[in-house]
Amino acid sequence: MATSQPRRVMLWAHPRCLSTVFELSLASRQETKVFHELYSLALYCGDDTPFEDAMARAPGYTIKYVIEMLESDYPGKDVILCKDMVCSLGGGYDRLPKGYDHTFLIRDPRRSIASLCEAHKILDVPSSMFPSTGGVKQLYDLHNYVTDTLNQKSIIIDASDLTNQPEKTIRKYCEAVEIPYCDSYLNWKPNNIDHWHTICKETQFTAFYGDAIRSTNFKSSCHREQNQAIDISNLPQRGQLSIEAALPYYNELFEKRLRP
Repeated sequence: MATSQPRRVMLWAHPRCLSTVFELSLASRQETKVFHELYSLALYCGDDTPFEDAMARAPGYTIKYVIEMLESDYPGKDVILCKDMVCSLGGGYDRLPKGYDHTFLIRDPRRSIASLCEAHKILDVPSSMFPSTGGVKQLYDLHNYVTDTLNQKSIIIDASDLTNQPEKTIRKYCEAVEIPYCDSYLNWKPNNIDHWHTICKETQFTAFYGDAIRSTNFKSSCHREQNQAIDISNLPQRGQLSIEAALPYYNELFEKRLRP
């Protein structure tokens, strides 16, 4: 890509894998244009949402509008990055924006799905909005499409590496996607959400993101990932079955991750 053209990067994640923390880290750089979950807005709140019990509405948000935003030019910005949930694509790979490198953030589903179960319980989210395998299988499928069909290189990072070795992990990521590394990626201002849509700042949504919004670094944003066994026996059956189904896909992606 010519140096005069911005680097365009999609960061795909499954729910509760610290992706918002990583997004706010990368958003600390002024020359980077960051988008927060545009596809999710279109799916859950947009004009064509299939959810009759949608928690809020974002008029004008359609997949077509999202793609137009992502493919537009933003003078003064040399990096354009969008973080989103892979579940929001619905398997429609024709919805991917042109000109983007696709990257992936994963987390052990025993942690991410346990967190997702708790968040859905607190917010009383409809069961129809709980992604199968916690979104891990969808991430796995998109990764394979990106590497096998689009012939892009595999760029995966794991949440445990971000929390335990943030500088090394982010440097590896920046090198892989060819974007500048900044020290601000390790320490940023709290409430770094100016780039969020108004709806995302409302109470029912910030309940998902409270710790991330208050974060200033990776150590303060979450507990360090631990290596000991994780007890999932108290999770609802839906969560336990999702974890069982997700682990083989996660393990395969984990082996392909960028190692700090």
